[in-house]
Amino acid sequence: MTGAELSYRKITETIAGKLDLLEAYLFYCLALNSDCYTMESNIKQENLTKFYGIKKEDQVREWLHKFEELNLITIDKTPTQGKYGTFDRCKYTLNTEHYVLISNTLYDEPISRQLKGFLVLLMCKCLNGTNTCKYIQAELAQELNISPSTISRYLKQAEDLGYIKRDEKGIHLKNDKMFIITNETTIAQVKNYYHNILTDEDIRDRYIHR
Repeated sequence: MTGAELSYRKITETIAGKLDLLEAYLFYCLALNSDCYTMESNIKQENLTKFYGIKKEDQVREWLHKFEELNLITIDKTPTQGKYGTFDRCKYTLNTEHYVLISNTLYDEPISRQLKGFLVLLMCKCLNGTNTCKYIQAELAQELNISPSTISRYLKQAEDLGYIKRDEKGIHLKNDKMFIITNETTIAQVKNYYHNILTDEDIRDRYIHR
């Protein structure tokens, strides 16, 4: 594995049904500010709040604790001596169980935080090894624990802006450079045999065939 920074992050599929759209986008933002291999982050809450794009640090703190309660992250606190006394420095470790890969470039897309969060959640409900979600709209609402009207609104936005297409076979995320098609089981097996020579970039760029 190279020491280069990866252009994508692992997002656990288990966030689907547990987080709403804004929370899902914060989870993605935390992933972007985590080590690309260990998925550990030492980012300060103040800086994460700015990166996320709001001013309410208390809101971000509340969501981080929710992530911890849902076993989506672990938070380790280390007492640290600062200019104004002792404070807890937090390290966040993200759960990557049953993950999907999403490019860093989603962050820079000129769309709302809600739509970005929706696209992250939609990717989490795609069939393994595909960018296709087979759930009909009502089923997707149940799977994500989000109201049908919200699902309808963001499906339409995503389609109108060219992020998805819909047909009789399902809902398809169109940009496979942003929403990277992988098979986690295959990746684990191949890397077990070729761990010294095969990088995540090789798998992402399809130098192996599934």
